[in-house]
Amino acid sequence: MKALRLSKELTIAQMAAASGTSAASISRIENGRLSPTYDVIVGLASALEVEVSELFYYSERRSPSGWRTLTRAGDGHVVETPNYRFELLCSDMLSKDFLIFATTVLNTDIEEFGELQQHVGQEQLVVQEGEVEVWTEHYEPVRLQVGDSLALDSQMGHAVISKSPEPAKILWVSSV
Repeated sequence: MKALRLSKELTIAQMAAASGTSAASISRIENGRLSPTYDVIVGLASALEVEVSELFYYSERRSPSGWRTLTRAGDGHVVETPNYRFELLCSDMLSKDFLIFATTVLNTDIEEFGELQQHVGQEQLVVQEGEVEVWTEHYEPVRLQVGDSLALDSQMGHAVISKSPEPAKILWVSSV
């Protein structure tokens, strides 16, 4: 993220003001001492005027046509938040219109989740292991089991909690 911030000729203070994140937090994120929440990641990307994926793997090169990308099991870039453990898959190609996460749903209680998250884009969830409950604005919570899928407008507040004895696992696709 630091290389990207510097390429935009922004100071940490300017980045903090534009993103709504403290300068101390930005410094810790850049130095690998703090894992940001998804909402913070979206705010940082907005402040830098880039797609979210560029915060994970910044490169000045633009992608060629006819590309492919591979992530071996367990080798994706991991971002852990209080509610989720995201493993970013196939992220070395920055010009894709979507991000794919192998996600472990850590939280089991909507009361402990905090505010529903919302951001620009669209999402699709596919349950891989366990059972989840998806909370959204405007709708009653819905339970999803292995193989079930749900797509939603990311601008609508949303949260996913695990309803399994073990943390649930979902494939989470998000537009950028």
